[in-house]
Amino acid sequence: MIRRILVPTDFSEHARNAYEIALSIARQTGAAIKLLHVVEMPYATNYNMSGSFSATGDTSLPSDGMEQVYVMQMLETTKQNMTRLIRSLDHEGIDVVEEVVVDRPISKIKRTIKEDEVDLVVMGSKGASGLDEFLVGSNTEKVVRSADCPVLTIKHRDPEFIVKEIVLASDFKREVRYAVDRFIEFQKLFGARIHLVYINTPGAFESSGNLRQKLEHAAHKYGLENYTINVYNDVIEEDGILHFANDIQADLIMMATHGRTGLSHLLSGSIAEDLVNHTKIPVLTFHLK
Repeated sequence: MIRRILVPTDFSEHARNAYEIALSIARQTGAAIKLLHVVEMPYATNYNMSGSFSATGDTSLPSDGMEQVYVMQMLETTKQNMTRLIRSLDHEGIDVVEEVVVDRPISKIKRTIKEDEVDLVVMGSKGASGLDEFLVGSNTEKVVRSADCPVLTIKHRDPEFIVKEIVLASDFKREVRYAVDRFIEFQKLFGARIHLVYINTPGAFESSGNLRQKLEHAAHKYGLENYTINVYNDVIEEDGILHFANDIQADLIMMATHGRTGLSHLLSGSIAEDLVNHTKIPVLTFHLK
């Protein structure tokens, strides 16, 4: 059940699109929304919307008076941006709270998910490619890799967020069972049809008959309803998922991710994170523990 939605925002158009879709989901579920803006600075300082500071960890406020004035002015501007964002969209009947804090963005998001018992993160993303993607990736990608709850990544404005066709791409091995219940919840929320798809690649080719049998077994095992079985041939898995999703005009792609980090992530990559960067279709990911 979706009771609490977290929307990290940087006040960009992509972040506003995410907030708009979060409002749409909240109207259907009765969930509350927290809008979170994290200001990253060399010292860790909390700032609440009343304008007061409190130090965190072993760090403290800047001692220089002019520096303190600069920080206060910057945070006041941030507060005004937050107010404009909230007022820009109708949220009547929806519990929306805001938080502005100086912290490390990914660390703060992860703590908020745990402390607030967040059920869904909705984030905007413009994607990343080339050298930028290789060196740092995006904050959205980092949240996808590490969040303890489902993350919905949004690229474009979609005020109604009507979802009728969902792609669920997986190898359907045992660990995916931890994500299936969450995925079914979203299917029921939208009354959508799920298209189970296995991408058959040259490097791990299997007969279509065997794969269809495996998919049908998984569907029965997890109690899926209103679904189709699909085996799609392509050179690599990511391309296959994108091509299949475009072929059926999917409204949402759902995937589980292992959330690997460090050298393991660099060597093996993550299909879910690549999709977040490269597709225009909304992607719902769930990090397998």
